Amino acid sequence: MANELVKRNLGSSSLTTFDDDLAARLLSGIEDSQATTMVAGDGVDLIKMDKGTGAWGMGQADDPMQVGSNWLINILSVCHGSVCWSDYKGTRKNERLGEVMVPMSEPKPPKPAPIDGFPFKEQRSFEAYCLNGEDEGRKVQFKNGSVGTMKAMKKLEDAIKAQLRNNRAFPNPVVQFEQDSYKHGDYGRIWNPIFNIVDWADFEGNLLSELDAPEQVKATAPAPKPAPAAAAKPAIKAKPPLNVVPKAPVQEVLEPEAADTATAVRGPRRRPPAA
Repeated sequence: MANELVKRNLGSSSLTTFDDDLAARLLSGIEDSQATTMVAGDGVDLIKMDKGTGAWGMGQADDPMQVGSNWLINILSVCHGSVCWSDYKGTRKNERLGEVMVPMSEPKPPKPAPIDGFPFKEQRSFEAYCLNGEDEGRKVQFKNGSVGTMKAMKKLEDAIKAQLRNNRAFPNPVVQFEQDSYKHGDYGRIWNPIFNIVDWADFEGNLLSELDAPEQVKATAPAPKPAPAAAAKPAIKAKPPLNVVPKAPVQEVLEPEAADTATAVRGPRRRPPAA
């Protein structure tokens, strides 16, 4: 079923256009982005974390993301660039004033001049497709430029770089959306995103774990202990965590510099058995 979902979402064009040249340009683009129009959502629901609970929600209604669901990130949709947000004083609602984003297979665009005195800041984005659970087949977009997001994206980008160097036949990370938190002296508890890589997929929807892991290993792999779910808003009913036979964990290969990246103190996490 997963491969049919990927084919439907990615389209047949991805199967013919992702060659060694594009992989090399994407790899170079990620490195250039780390070293140093407009990409719209096309009607795709945005996903974000609740600032108070760390729970992931989708769309205008903040439809809860199912804990333990697996999401395939299309690496051709991973973008870098910058965004300009207002910072009005008082009660006036802030707004997005401008945005410049391009795929990471292209050079990162320079930051435009400030708008109304508000500067452009770094931003990253990508699209993902749900492979299982109640949201199976759903397409979402993540787009953010917070400090926590940039740290999480650095780790994700490092993993993609390593995968493109070692096994570019399966370049798309399959992640579970999780979170970290820490206590801030002035602002209280701060939640940061985690893109926990649980597998890798090709552009036909085949999963690396299903090809490499023996059946007996898949069946006997220990399941991670589920953490208590973050409180949901009263008006929205949370989806039950997935309860399926876990696959063997896929070893994540990181770039050497990633090992030096500082990590925040982890807070409560809601990680159920992996799909």
